[in-house]
Amino acid sequence: MSRFFRLPDIALFAAALFGLSMMAPLACEVPNAAAIDQFDGDRMTGFQTARYRGLAEALLAESREDRALISGLFAPGTTPISGIPDGDYRCRTIKLGGLLPLTAYTPFACTISGDGTMIEKQTGSQRFSGHLLPSDGGAMFYYGALHYGDEQPMDYGADAERNQVGCLYKVSGKPARYRLELPFPRFESTHDVIELIPAR
Repeated sequence: MSRFFRLPDIALFAAALFGLSMMAPLACEVPNAAAIDQFDGDRMTGFQTARYRGLAEALLAESREDRALISGLFAPGTTPISGIPDGDYRCRTIKLGGLLPLTAYTPFACTISGDGTMIEKQTGSQRFSGHLLPSDGGAMFYYGALHYGDEQPMDYGADAERNQVGCLYKVSGKPARYRLELPFPRFESTHDVIELIPAR
């Protein structure tokens, strides 16, 4: 066990993550308008498994600040949404599990456009863009593709290795925050969580 942990820290964080995962909403339904492949359909079927496993792996993280960031994104619960306002956002990727227990990156720039139907991460070495569609359960379904900083954005389906699927939730409370969850990414992690905060 890491010398940076004390037993009460682990016990409290384990209890918190268990409670957070139990309160967290189910995966959003894949709308009929989203033509995704079987692999990504399976990822969405396993959404809850990816979330629970990623949160469990995050128990091993040494950074209290990073663990608090995750708690702050899940503990308040969610508010049902049918859309997200257009505009500029600060977006931070948090990788749960996989190569490392928990990795939180600094915020980068994202935009929402097309009356809340398009999302794009515009800065950083790993970027993405894709579509947002209303879904049952008060969330929005996302499907898009990863690209790198020296590449142009890619369409979903252009390269199966780059495809992404997930759910966008609005975190309850103020200030306004959103949480985009991507189950079983192809690379590095078990479950990705992307925090979006409107840029002021």
